[in-house]
Amino acid sequence: MTTMPLSLILIGSAPELQRTLLDWKQLGAINLIGVWDPHSPDAISCESLTPSAEQPVDLILVANKEREYLDKISDFQQERTLVIDFHTFWILELLVEKTLDLQALSKSEQLFQTISKYSHEGIQFVDAQGIVQYVNPSFSRITNVSPEERIGKSIFDVSPNGALAQVLKTRAPVIGWKSTSHGSNVETISNAAPITVEGEFRGAVTTFQDITEIKHLSMELQQRDLEISSLHDHLRQVHIPRYTFQDIIGESKSIQRTIEIAKKAARTRSTVLITGESGTGKELFAHAIHASSSFHQKPFVAVNCAAIPASLLESELFGYEKGAFTHATKQKIGKIELANEGTLFLDEVGDMSPQLQAKLLRVLQSKEFERVGGLATIKVNVRIIAATNHNLQQLVEEGAFREDLYYRLHVIRLETPPLRDRIEDLPALVQALMERIGSRLGLSPMALTNKGTGLLSDYHWPGNIRELENVLERLMNESTSSVIPDSLVRMHMNKLLGTLSASHAAGQAALSGTDILPLRVMEREQINRALSKYGTSLAGKKKAANSLGISIATLYNKIKEYRLQEG
Repeated sequence: MTTMPLSLILIGSAPELQRTLLDWKQLGAINLIGVWDPHSPDAISCESLTPSAEQPVDLILVANKEREYLDKISDFQQERTLVIDFHTFWILELLVEKTLDLQALSKSEQLFQTISKYSHEGIQFVDAQGIVQYVNPSFSRITNVSPEERIGKSIFDVSPNGALAQVLKTRAPVIGWKSTSHGSNVETISNAAPITVEGEFRGAVTTFQDITEIKHLSMELQQRDLEISSLHDHLRQVHIPRYTFQDIIGESKSIQRTIEIAKKAARTRSTVLITGESGTGKELFAHAIHASSSFHQKPFVAVNCAAIPASLLESELFGYEKGAFTHATKQKIGKIELANEGTLFLDEVGDMSPQLQAKLLRVLQSKEFERVGGLATIKVNVRIIAATNHNLQQLVEEGAFREDLYYRLHVIRLETPPLRDRIEDLPALVQALMERIGSRLGLSPMALTNKGTGLLSDYHWPGNIRELENVLERLMNESTSSVIPDSLVRMHMNKLLGTLSASHAAGQAALSGTDILPLRVMEREQINRALSKYGTSLAGKKKAANSLGISIATLYNKIKEYRLQEG
């Protein structure tokens, strides 16, 4: 539905009236052909206008009643031209109002037609008597019924059990109505509502969907949920760093030197190789380096290369595509990809197979890889921190570890000192570990005596801090008091050292050649033997020091260190 604007000529100049006409022209309600007034410089010339079919004149508005103006009417008037003046101006106002209403209605109709035409849902409209007045293209697509077959029919004949029929009967909305189309046997679900205008019932409209499509979308949604769930499973394996440099206990020179190097490493993205015995805190340093880096908010992903079978480690690191092997029912993102922009910590990297060493070398060199069974090359920007308790250089010489990979990993070298080389840190470590154990097990605060701590200091701790934590946990579980008895500590230390005396054990070790005692144990025993032989007087201590080949001052320091004269 379209409306043509009224064509109008104004005879006689009236500034306010002219502004009104220009406003209406801008709204599209009239076509102001011109303003005739030979005495007004602002008049819009229409001298060249002659009556014709090509230029119809609907209205002539006379603003000046002088003879000169009235005589001009005949020059512009056509057969169907209406002449009005100020007294009948209301006619023009009414016509403009109706024209604007019709234009608004036309725009609304065009908007509705556009929406309904491209709507994915089927739309059907019936009048108050139930006669179908309109169906949109999606209606025909879903039901396989053409507009010609439906428009003009009674809804009670073509769809007596549908949502529209129910609305016509009840004059109330119907939500979620399920029915089957006779044209296509498609099951649909409908929503229908009555249409009232100023309280008068005018008909009803329904929108409906093919449930088959909804089911298909539901299945797709379930598939997406599975993929999202899979991604969440992967993301749960991505850890934020659990430790910082504040968690590294110790004031000894060896541990402070290691912390200083680690802090320098945290300022860059360079690869770090952490070496040291088991239980010395290599992973703790890896966490702390990442936590202090500029990309600490990015992922920290840890992989223990020794804990995962070689056959599975490749897919764990690089991920795999769906169908890459028998049980690959869905795509899996590897740890390298998960660590993108962050840190990948490879613990026990010395246990990695030669095949994986080659693939890891490529990641370090070119920052790219492919998933198992995949063809697409994936770019990553990941900092690698590797750790091992093996001597990688020796493994290189033996051909068990790639030399080029060793040099790629050996950019920043960090060696965690064993506990026996930082035994002065043991009291602080004991306190911190007992607090951690108590919190984890829900135990009341517990402590060791100075003598109990000294007994721990006499042991060489081959398992380092991990072994110390295990011993402390056993002591805390067995103690019946908040201060752990020295006797309980001594009993456990004797079990660790063996039931034989150190001297007898040393003799047995020398004879059998099957055991090597720590130097601290042997040193303590030799000092104890010398004091037993020469006595603990000043003269006896001088003789003991002379026999041991040390100064008297060193002997006093050793006696204090090993607590040899305590009860």
